[in-house]
Amino acid sequence: MPTVAITGVSGFIGDAVARRYADNGWTVRGLDLRLPDPADPLTPDADPRVDYLIGDVTSPQTLRGLVEGSDLVVHTAAIVAESGDWAEFDRINARAPRQVALAAREAGAGSFVHLSSVMVHGFAFPDGIDEDGPLDHATNPYCASKIRSEHLLRGLDIPGEFHVHVVRPGDVYGPMSMPWIIRPIQHIRSRTYLVVKGGVINHVYIDNLVDAIEVVAAGGARTSGRAFIATDGVATPARDFWGWYAEQLGSGFAPTLPGWLAEPLVGAAAAILPDSLRRRLDLDRQSIRYLRRRGAYSNAALRSLGWEPRVSLEEGRARTAAWLRQVGLLPAA
Repeated sequence: MPTVAITGVSGFIGDAVARRYADNGWTVRGLDLRLPDPADPLTPDADPRVDYLIGDVTSPQTLRGLVEGSDLVVHTAAIVAESGDWAEFDRINARAPRQVALAAREAGAGSFVHLSSVMVHGFAFPDGIDEDGPLDHATNPYCASKIRSEHLLRGLDIPGEFHVHVVRPGDVYGPMSMPWIIRPIQHIRSRTYLVVKGGVINHVYIDNLVDAIEVVAAGGARTSGRAFIATDGVATPARDFWGWYAEQLGSGFAPTLPGWLAEPLVGAAAAILPDSLRRRLDLDRQSIRYLRRRGAYSNAALRSLGWEPRVSLEEGRARTAAWLRQVGLLPAA
């Protein structure tokens, strides 16, 4: 049986990747800073088919134990946040992928897949942008660290021996998605949510993303050294994307502000409110920048490999709502 090694295995994406490859009969080994917490209903449970390792993704010794005997390494570990300390973004998001790739290559793995982000294109990108479009760090640590991660991976592939693939996911949603499902639903429930007028969500359902990872990883030399944008191909207005869940809650949803006004207002409020209240309300000017995006990304390159988004928005919503009801974030149907 082939072996896959996965970083960030206790997280939303890493867990989904692990379960898919386990379903396919692979031996699965995963690394994270912590084991899955069975007491937390909002995070994945441990899968008995996965060999969990605990450790830092930048530790050479830990990485050697992770990738030993692996055929494929999938790197999902990352700081997923709108803002924060650049040194940590650089250590985890930018430099760790290269460390993992080098460890994988030294261990004899055939392929390495890095989960980057569409945010390498910044916030103000042209509609329909593809992988060859301009990169923009947008003075944002997440965007900048993902750009640097891709730069540091260049030239590591060895044709016919070791293939390096880059997947740029859009806004990944589904059960247990913290930034695109759990946090917004919690704010809608507590009536602390703000709709940014004109903003869109470039969503990709978690199963569609894992499909994309499988397709790209299996591409060998054909997909090596290239980046692939993974979205469902539809930019859904944020009001519609989250408004559907608000309807399930019986909520009037939330006030709407134009982005040009929401961004400075949130920034000003974050500067003067106590830290505890700011964190509870998720007041962060960078968050508004994410919600102000207006363009869609092209997924034509991924489609050229035969990939199609199997789970529609309607089906993705239904699956996510069923889970939200199970954990008590939506009322019973």
